[in-house]
Amino acid sequence: MKILNLLLLPALLATGPARAEEHRYDVVSKLLAPFTSVLAKTTKSPNRALLLTGRIERLTGAPAELAGAGAELALQFPDRLRLRAPVLGEELTICRDGQQVWVTPGARVQTLLDLATAQKKLGKVDRDARLAPLQLPLPEKQLVFLPALLVVKDAGSEPVDGETCRVLDLALMPELEKSLKDKGWAARVWVRADYRPARLVLKRPGWELAVRFDRVEFSPRLPAETWTPPAEDVLTVDAPRFRQLIEASVR
Repeated sequence: MKILNLLLLPALLATGPARAEEHRYDVVSKLLAPFTSVLAKTTKSPNRALLLTGRIERLTGAPAELAGAGAELALQFPDRLRLRAPVLGEELTICRDGQQVWVTPGARVQTLLDLATAQKKLGKVDRDARLAPLQLPLPEKQLVFLPALLVVKDAGSEPVDGETCRVLDLALMPELEKSLKDKGWAARVWVRADYRPARLVLKRPGWELAVRFDRVEFSPRLPAETWTPPAEDVLTVDAPRFRQLIEASVR
């Protein structure tokens, strides 16, 4: 009889009630928490840096050869950020280290800078300009309510790179969206079992970006060489010059 009971046990368990799926807002909260902790001025988390690597699946207006191109984002609170991504047909790396910014390949960027100067697109340099610390767009006391500012809907589950992920659709609360100039923003995120993103599609009317993440890592700090420029073909600018370039690029 004992042997029979053992044989029947899996079948008996299978007929019981299925385990309830985790609430979608809890999943979003656990997804966002490590990211917000990195940028918060005060946090109990020891992690003050993150490293994202992935692939650009599609981007509105980008050439077809961009599909599958690699990208990397390194960030460390309060004032270090490095982005490597394909720009203008080639891989470009831009890094902020405090109040200094360097870009490589520098020759390519210098050519664009010279062209903007010749076309008088650059405004006057503000020598008192400073780069602000990296910070979140919301007051820190409101971070705990961040998921409540979103409309979250379940979109089932799908495998990403062999791992089954929870798929969620995200949009801003209608009351919040009314206060923004650009409306119609929406996102779909594929969440791994450890609550790290596997894939993200970000949309607004007439524009779409799809990214697949290969690595999502949080740590107390990144290696010092992360912020060190290469030995050759580097353009370095200070905060006032960088602000001038940013203003010219958005005109």
